[in-house]
Amino acid sequence: MKLRLASTVAASALALIAGGCATKATEGDNLPTVADTHKIAVTRADERLEVAIGAGDVALSAEEQASIQDFARTYVRQGHGALVMSAPAGGANADSARIMSADVRMRLAGHGVPFAAIAASTYEAADKDAAPPLILSFTRYDATAPECAPLWQQDLAHAHDNKPWASFGCAQQANLAAMISDPRDLLGPRPEDPRDAARRARVLEAYRQGQQTHAERTNDERVQVSDAIK
Repeated sequence: MKLRLASTVAASALALIAGGCATKATEGDNLPTVADTHKIAVTRADERLEVAIGAGDVALSAEEQASIQDFARTYVRQGHGALVMSAPAGGANADSARIMSADVRMRLAGHGVPFAAIAASTYEAADKDAAPPLILSFTRYDATAPECAPLWQQDLAHAHDNKPWASFGCAQQANLAAMISDPRDLLGPRPEDPRDAARRARVLEAYRQGQQTHAERTNDERVQVSDAIK
């Protein structure tokens, strides 16, 4: 009789413990996500490059060519909006700036910047006898990682409310902020590219005629299973 009573008490205790855990788990369903708890700050920034142009210059130096190449590649990866090319007007190097602007535009296009994305403008030189630079600029975005609380400040052994500790998931967010190529992607999805109308019409016509709709594949493109796994 005593053994049966002890078993009943033990079973009741286990049921209460299980019920308490289930209640806590249900409450935890409304917890904020890791992205909400450890937010990555995305800020807008301006990228700027000044190309020195002296009076009478007609060609870029090797160092300036390398700087323009790096600037163009950064724009292709992270640039948003127009790449503005501002040439000085009214200075001692106005004629050279006009010639060099055309060269710079061609170099930017050669490194992947679309012609339509390059916006040309001018600005007045403050000193008529000076040689102000050609200024290239565009907008990009920076990602700042969240501050992660050190583990030694947290009690990981006692979590009576079944909630994650303060820095749970923070390292993941910090790594994401450091590795992402374009932080603008954290603010929203990119727009879709326009569809290929000609290709779509060709596939539809082949479908109507009962022909295959995929491209021809050569033997080199076909996947073959190795004899080693047979």
